[in-house]
Amino acid sequence: MKNLAGLLPLLSLIFTFCTPGNPDLHLKVITFNIRFDNPNDAPNHWQARIPVIRKYLNEQMPDIMGVQESLFHQNEELLRIVPGYAYIGAGRDDGKQGGEYSPIFYRTDRFELLENSQFWLSENPDVPGSIGWEAMLPRVVSWGKFEHIESGIQLYVFNTHYSHVSDLARRKSMEFMSRRIKEIAGDHPTIVTGDFNIIEGSELHRDMIVHLERQNQLQNASLIAVEPINDADATFNGFRHDVEARVIDYIFVDRHFEVLSYQVDTVVEDGVFISDHWPVKAVLRIPFPFRSK
Repeated sequence: MKNLAGLLPLLSLIFTFCTPGNPDLHLKVITFNIRFDNPNDAPNHWQARIPVIRKYLNEQMPDIMGVQESLFHQNEELLRIVPGYAYIGAGRDDGKQGGEYSPIFYRTDRFELLENSQFWLSENPDVPGSIGWEAMLPRVVSWGKFEHIESGIQLYVFNTHYSHVSDLARRKSMEFMSRRIKEIAGDHPTIVTGDFNIIEGSELHRDMIVHLERQNQLQNASLIAVEPINDADATFNGFRHDVEARVIDYIFVDRHFEVLSYQVDTVVEDGVFISDHWPVKAVLRIPFPFRSK
């Protein structure tokens, strides 16, 4: 009995760490420039693409999805065709429903939203519709603080879409977003998704990789994935098979996460492209027990 009594604390500890109630946190994260509803995109216009998007997202069921370019009615359509989600974010033109969004969709059965907001990538980040540096259009970062219902782990997600016309705007946007992430998220686990319009391998891309790692401990998920990367030589397709290969869409994670897999999903159904960008997907893990790093 004495030997058994001595084993009880050890058995209790083993039970605590092995019980199904304390799993590693696994997340499937997608970043997806969904292309705004442009009637001139036929045969790849929005109505034609809805069935393709519905099939893909209902198969994938991402836990978190950063979307770019969506308009209000497209966000509402996504809620209709893929049940079980909610989203945060507002239109970039007025902070309400005007213009394109950079929304974050999340599974309501897995996450509770604790806090959210957005800021503009400009010298006046809290002014709706403000345009920064040499950009032609307003650009925003949407963010949310979430609690994983099962584990209680809290994490931050940021989603953005940088300027398409100016390296200066993209550089300034990256530097400003980096500062804001540090201010908002602190040491919490952090995920960043987006269409950065920064071509992989360019000087600005190299600067971004170095800056985000030094200032925010954020790394490009494609560079640290455990599994080999599949079909990741391009994320932009322009609704064509022969477009020059360019990677401009990224998922960044901080060092709380392990990246189990990363890939770019090239989805075409009956000649209809899912979007003019491919969805980018990463499967992440936070090992149990969670400790802030």
